[in-house]
Amino acid sequence: MRRTALLAIAFLIVITASVSLYLTHRNEDYAAQFGAAGSPDRVSIQVWLNRLDTGTERLHAEIVVVEPTGKLANDDGTPRSSLEVTTSALRNPKFTIGAGSIAPDTPVDFAVNGTVTDYPFDHYSSKIYFSAKADGRPVPVSVLVSSADPFFRNIPQAIAAPGQPEHLVMIGLESSRSRPTLVFAIFVMLLMLGLSIAVVTASNYVLRYQKALIFPACSMMAAILFALIPLRGALPGDPPIGSIIDFTSFFIAETVVAVALIASVVLGFRMEVRRSEVEADPDGIEPESPPPAS
Repeated sequence: MRRTALLAIAFLIVITASVSLYLTHRNEDYAAQFGAAGSPDRVSIQVWLNRLDTGTERLHAEIVVVEPTGKLANDDGTPRSSLEVTTSALRNPKFTIGAGSIAPDTPVDFAVNGTVTDYPFDHYSSKIYFSAKADGRPVPVSVLVSSADPFFRNIPQAIAAPGQPEHLVMIGLESSRSRPTLVFAIFVMLLMLGLSIAVVTASNYVLRYQKALIFPACSMMAAILFALIPLRGALPGDPPIGSIIDFTSFFIAETVVAVALIASVVLGFRMEVRRSEVEADPDGIEPESPPPAS
């Protein structure tokens, strides 16, 4: 009864720790404001960071709000005059909102710089900027940045340049793998290494004690050998072959399992043949004695 209670308590502790990790990750979503937020006559821009694509090195985002305030806006909140918004985006770097019009959601892509083969410890950086003009006149700008990417922690920081005007907002963005992604990737790395150790243990048992060709053991090794490939493919973020995770776990595990499987089959077959010859002619062939136990 006491042992059952201890197991139940341990299980509850593990569940609590796991849920706490989820809540911490969920609460990491932020809304950081930059620029001339205190200016009464400004253009307020809100940007959603949707997804970081490591393959194309682009950060997919969306400008969901472009709102003039103070003297720049009509009573209904629409622009009093034509607004021109310029960004450092690769897609839709510049767009115009007519006087009295409501700004539509505008998808934008920003360039990022990083090394994807460092997965799951890869890190990316980007510099983005926003500016606005009303009837060709530069106007103050404030930018609200929010992240909705479940696989990356996107941390924005203001870039202050000497003499930077109010109509220009420059933001530096640092991106790294989210905590759940990092935990799962490390778990898969340890799992692959653990499976390779299990296969070596089984192979050692078969060969050390001359169990000959044991098909269940060989089938298990073959199943693990081919199961490692989809396990590697299940990693979030689709890391390319040749990443850190491959050189620290996947390549090692595949090699160890393959060698153990081949050795178990080839040497086990030789033992099986030797055993058959002994059974067929017990007086002509002396059976091999097992090696002494260490």
